[in-house]
Amino acid sequence: MTRRHTLAELLLGIEGLALLRGLIAGTDDEAAARVGDIRRVIGDGDERLAAPIAHPERSVRDGYAAWSATYDAPGNALIQLEETVLLPLLDRLPAGRALDAACGTGRVSALLAARGHEVLGVDTSPEMLARAHEKVPGATFVDGRLEALPVDDGGFALAVCCLALDHCADLAPPIAEFARAVRPGGRVILTDIHPAMVHLGGQAAYVDAEGARAFVRAHPHLHSDYLSAFRAAGLEVDELIEPPPNRAWFEMQKGAWSNAPDAFVRAFDGIPAAIVWSLVKR
Repeated sequence: MTRRHTLAELLLGIEGLALLRGLIAGTDDEAAARVGDIRRVIGDGDERLAAPIAHPERSVRDGYAAWSATYDAPGNALIQLEETVLLPLLDRLPAGRALDAACGTGRVSALLAARGHEVLGVDTSPEMLARAHEKVPGATFVDGRLEALPVDDGGFALAVCCLALDHCADLAPPIAEFARAVRPGGRVILTDIHPAMVHLGGQAAYVDAEGARAFVRAHPHLHSDYLSAFRAAGLEVDELIEPPPNRAWFEMQKGAWSNAPDAFVRAFDGIPAAIVWSLVKR
């Protein structure tokens, strides 16, 4: 599937969401500003606003193979926001044997290794694993799926899975695997794009090394979906953190921020952009 949208459509969507959020509790001046912006976008003859932007859908394997070369480039707004929560969580934990499930390029494996953990990373993408080997030479990396991790039962004090579960249509199998991998009393930390953002159209969109755009589908998972999977796997919630966009997150949304900063803030301010679970195995 390939969806072609325009910058005008993006701006109209943001202006419309901002207008809707202030429909009752906002002010007349704010509404007038939004309506005025919508009229300007519709009436603007700027060819840049009408140019089609293609985002073909890629499978998890193909998408991350293409994304591996650019994944660690600066400017990923979700990673920036997630790490404001993830780093303090990791700082509290004693060093031990840690599993980095869906390790990708080794971003979190490097964080774990720097904190003294013995790290095993698992991923399905050979291209991502190659990057991880280069980044964290002291860790071990193996091929494997979230739904069938190539690890022994209870072999880890900590399992993390960061920004990957949204690609799973069903949360229960991977979460059961994380619980299987950690010992009783062990901890599981999960991070992802917040389901509210997925419901608003957020996807794992990327630009590859050749400058081509694409996306890997994100599935929205309700809190009740997570809680059901945790309960079945014997995991208890220690903390749930849902950070809303910060200033850096807004400014990294280059097309929307530069063209409609006021509307963009009004549209997304306060809506959680990431979700972070800290869990303990019973």
